[in-house]
Amino acid sequence: MPRYTIRRGLAMTPEMRDRLAQLVSKQPRNVTEADLIRQAIRQYLDEQEDLIGSRKHFQKSLRERVDQLEATLTFHLNVLIHLLASDETQLREAIIATKEDGETLLAQMRAVRELKESGD
Repeated sequence: MPRYTIRRGLAMTPEMRDRLAQLVSKQPRNVTEADLIRQAIRQYLDEQEDLIGSRKHFQKSLRERVDQLEATLTFHLNVLIHLLASDETQLREAIIATKEDGETLLAQMRAVRELKESGD
């Protein structure tokens, strides 16, 4: 269990306090108001994609970069495969075929990734 060593005080309206008490009453006995407040702060911080250094921002930018590198690598691998399968005079056709096949392959990889992410 994490050790919470930093303390902060906060003021809230009576309505907010009543709503918080209502939410706590619906939780298991071991869940406190402080737990719900921490959870709300954690959720808010995780959703701040514009906040440099946040986990969600890092995950999103890393995913975008990996997708970009994956697309480039897939394209180049497909070009090599087509070049090995054909002679040098068909380079233009190989690049066109690679672009078409690469888009299909990337779409399939994106679908698998989205399916995996939706299961997490």
